[in-house]
Amino acid sequence: MLEDFFKKLNIKEKEYILFTGNLTRLLYKLKGNARENLNSFLDIFLKQTRKGGLAIQSFNWDFCKGLSYDILNSKSQTGALANIALKRVEFKRTKHPIYSFMVANNFQKDLIELDNKGAFDKNSPFDFMYKNKAKMIIVDLPLQDSFTFVHYVEQCLKVSYRYNKSFTSFYIDEKGHKELKTYDMFVRANNVLTHIHPLEDLFLQEKVMEIVFFDEIFIKIIDLEKAYKVISKDIEQNQGLSLHILKV
Repeated sequence: MLEDFFKKLNIKEKEYILFTGNLTRLLYKLKGNARENLNSFLDIFLKQTRKGGLAIQSFNWDFCKGLSYDILNSKSQTGALANIALKRVEFKRTKHPIYSFMVANNFQKDLIELDNKGAFDKNSPFDFMYKNKAKMIIVDLPLQDSFTFVHYVEQCLKVSYRYNKSFTSFYIDEKGHKELKTYDMFVRANNVLTHIHPLEDLFLQEKVMEIVFFDEIFIKIIDLEKAYKVISKDIEQNQGLSLHILKV
């Protein structure tokens, strides 16, 4: 069944893949041990991206609350798959304590060496993925709950409704060294709510996103380079009204 699922993803040779998703319904269909099934999922993913590259979102917002961050042990809050990857030798984690990625195959060394202070800076993994024409795959989630790439574009275009905010807490690196560090995130203003639901239709209209189905499980496949153009156009010509709303 997993092989049939991956056929739907249509991963091409040398493509760089960014992945996130809710795999609950897929795991239900697979039955058996969830951990074993997730490891099998990663085995196939690694094989299919061996000539390209793979990044899995492993975000964790505890650093924003002043809690310590341990790059080897702080769990992903964006899905169980990243937590399985965290324990596998094929994967390494990028450095930013809020927006990190589990990366494997090509460009792994380049990505883990990035030391971006700001989550969406020009030397961030988001920037890397845009410049390397990555394809994003999202399983069973709306863009509203999964498409953080939009904030990278907002920072590039310096939108007025977001600003850089610094967070400081203890950071434990891969060698176990603990140090007080400060990292930034481009956060929304107090009177603003992220609202990117309109991008669903925009992306389909502009052929930025394809939706395929594995039974009733929906899979979104997004060209990040094309997505950047659509988002930047909305910011420049529509004041970013497809990306945010003001609180009432």
